[in-house]
Amino acid sequence: LSILDEGRIAIAALATGAAQGCVDEAVKYAKERTAFGHNIGHYQGISFKIARMQTRAHTARLAYYDAAARMLAGKPFKTEAAIAKMVASEAAMDNARDATQVFGGYGFINEFSVARHYRDSKILEIGEGTTEVQLMLIARELGL
Repeated sequence: LSILDEGRIAIAALATGAAQGCVDEAVKYAKERTAFGHNIGHYQGISFKIARMQTRAHTARLAYYDAAARMLAGKPFKTEAAIAKMVASEAAMDNARDATQVFGGYGFINEFSVARHYRDSKILEIGEGTTEVQLMLIARELGL
């Protein structure tokens, strides 16, 4: 079972990268795409959505780094690995959904990377234990 804990950190790393990739693509697109005389990033509806995406990616990165640092230091990391895996995989999925929204109809076209992120991010919520499994592990470590 300890191998699963290490795997959760690896999934968290992948998910963090996916979450950040969605941010990067959304920022680039929001600066290029114009509507009503401005780039779409000018509008709060888009800029706030992307800011929330960046917040998710940053939080996922912190959780992943914390779990990895504990593992490398030889400290217990079961709970931190579960938290990192859950937070990062949810960030990847939520960011993929929001990036798709920023891209509009282009978000579903295979030529745009956000379409791939949207497809690929779901498996990150499932691999090495679903979100519900992570919640069960966290609750168990709390003595519940």
